[in-house]
Amino acid sequence: MAAITINTNLGALVAQRNLSQATSGMNTAIERLTTGYRINSGADDAAGSAVSMLMEAQISGYDVAESNTTMGLALLDTEEGILTILGDYLQRIRDLTEQAANGTYGTASMWAIRLEVEERMQEINRLCSVIDYNGIQLLDGTSNAAVSGDGINLQVSNHSGLENIINMEASLFLSAKCTAIFIAGGQATDTWYQRSNPEETTDYLAERVAELNPDDYEDGVLSSITAICDAVYTNDSTAREFLYFIDDAIKNISDRRTIIGAYMNRVESAVDAISVQKENIVSANSSIKDADIATEASNFIKYQILQQSSATLLSTANQTPSIALTLI
Repeated sequence: MAAITINTNLGALVAQRNLSQATSGMNTAIERLTTGYRINSGADDAAGSAVSMLMEAQISGYDVAESNTTMGLALLDTEEGILTILGDYLQRIRDLTEQAANGTYGTASMWAIRLEVEERMQEINRLCSVIDYNGIQLLDGTSNAAVSGDGINLQVSNHSGLENIINMEASLFLSAKCTAIFIAGGQATDTWYQRSNPEETTDYLAERVAELNPDDYEDGVLSSITAICDAVYTNDSTAREFLYFIDDAIKNISDRRTIIGAYMNRVESAVDAISVQKENIVSANSSIKDADIATEASNFIKYQILQQSSATLLSTANQTPSIALTLI
């Protein structure tokens, strides 16, 4: 038989314990409903918390890799845009030079052709000097990518190792200035391809420059646009010879655009792969860390009811010792 006591109220103790548990459960449900996470601390699920932390590090890494590849695409797009303009300029220079190769043009007409060609060459050089991406000079040949011969590496994964980079070759970043791409046998030309008709090409232009402007011809390099124009636009014969050099320059630019297009396709594929990998790991992390809102809402209602009933019963239990007064 249960005794009636004053100092120990067992019913109140039971009600207090259940009230504490109900309050704790309701607070947990509130926390999960407000954060959206099932795991808010290591105490919620120690193993799950550790796994989720590693997954979140990978997700962050994939975000950076995606940003890297997007920047790589932007760099390639920037360079291709300028190369398109250079190609248009070179085509106009070729058209003018082909006109000059016709013997029907007099001195005044030849001078007019020379003037436009020189201005377009100067603009080509200007564009090559000013175009950059994040401080990397793309077309003047001075960037570390071109000088070192290492090109530019894109980090396209959150892991280390060469298999996780895409190397954009150094040839893309060699100088595209006129004094580089118009020189037969010059470094930029030889890097890209061998002449298709070497027997038809002579050193006439270089010899002509050396004769007219010896200070502008050093170690096989034409050092100024003026020197080129002075040597070419004097008669139809020199203009005709220069067509070979222009064709070299046009192919140089065309080849770069072709390679850029291939890189852009590859980098876009890398972006797609990163997106898939990130999606999979985000899904896995969600299954571990995210709260089931329907379940937590039900838990909240359950613990709220238990809390209210426990509080009511605790109040009743606290009145039980007063029964002892009726026995006195």
